[in-house]
Amino acid sequence: MKKTATIFTLLFALISISVSAQTQLVLTNIANGKVKSFVVGKTIHIKGLEDTDFEKVKIQKITDKTIVFYLPNADEESPVRELALTEIQSIKKSTPIHSITKGIGAFFMLGGAYTMASSNALAGDDGSTGAYIGLGAGMFAAGLVPYLFKPRVYILGKTHTAEIK
Repeated sequence: MKKTATIFTLLFALISISVSAQTQLVLTNIANGKVKSFVVGKTIHIKGLEDTDFEKVKIQKITDKTIVFYLPNADEESPVRELALTEIQSIKKSTPIHSITKGIGAFFMLGGAYTMASSNALAGDDGSTGAYIGLGAGMFAAGLVPYLFKPRVYILGKTHTAEIK
């Protein structure tokens, strides 16, 4: 029993050291000092200084002054882009709960649209479709709610400071 506990303790210590030694992008809120960090493998949305829209990217590598991103939606030949930290204007990141509720909301919207579209087929002998149209509209509205809440945006230089540690 002692050998097993020792092995697990050693394994835990090695994993902790490797995780803590990772280079990461650290954003600090200017107003309250709260810190948010991003490591290699995180998927985020970024907007460069000359960009107008956010781009979905996955952090591939973090060096002393630059970050290498993989762009999964890129139409270019090379979906890899390297940007200096000073070239990034803002970062947008959804929380896991936000992503999950958007996925569930999509199913509610689909079910509500289907219920409204097939209300004639679901109507009983009296031919009233109002209940099914109301049910479908309610489901669609419930599915739309998560899309009304926007993910957090970190504006570098205005609301947050960024550094690579």
